[in-house]
Order: sequence, then C-alpha cells, then structure tokens
Amino acid sequence: MKKLSKFSVILTGAFIGLAGVLLMLAGNPSNMGLCIACFIRDTAGALKLHSAPVVQYARPEIMGLILGSFIISLITKEFRARGGSSPLTRFVIG
Repeated sequence: MKKLSKFSVILTGAFIGLAGVLLMLAGNPSNMGLCIACFIRDTAGALKLHSAPVVQYARPEIMGLILGSFIISLITKEFRARGGSSPLTRFVIG
C-alpha cells in the first residue's frame, strides 16, 4: 500500500469534516453530522431490532457511504476478488 502524504491526509480529513457540516445544515440533527454510531442505531431501529420510535429511520446517507466507498475502491483498484466467480456477489456477502 502506498504511503499517503500529510497533505492528502489533511485534505481528506477536511473534506469529511466539511461533508459532516453540510449534512448537518441540510437537515440532520446538529449533534449528528456524520455519526456512524448514530447510523448503526438508526438502522437497527429501521430493522425493528429495538422499539424506540424516535430512531426508527433508515438514513439515506448510509447507502451513499456504502456505494461511495465501493465505487472509490473500484476506481483505485483496491477491491480485487482473490478467487472464484462473481466478485460483486462476494463483495455483498462479505
């Protein structure tokens, strides 16, 4: 794996921070921004794994994070099937 420069790490962190601010301004509660733990809690509620009605919401940002990370891994060639057929199925199954 390539070693990342300090500038690229700082730029990526700034981009993620800006994305959190923009998500908050677009309607997320002010204490969430880009909160992965909150996304997991809300997904568990949407799947009816708990009964707190306030957090039973399937957040659209979750699908964006998953699809975005998959597309980036394809573009940068970090996602490679090691063997077998149907690499997309192997990605989805884990």
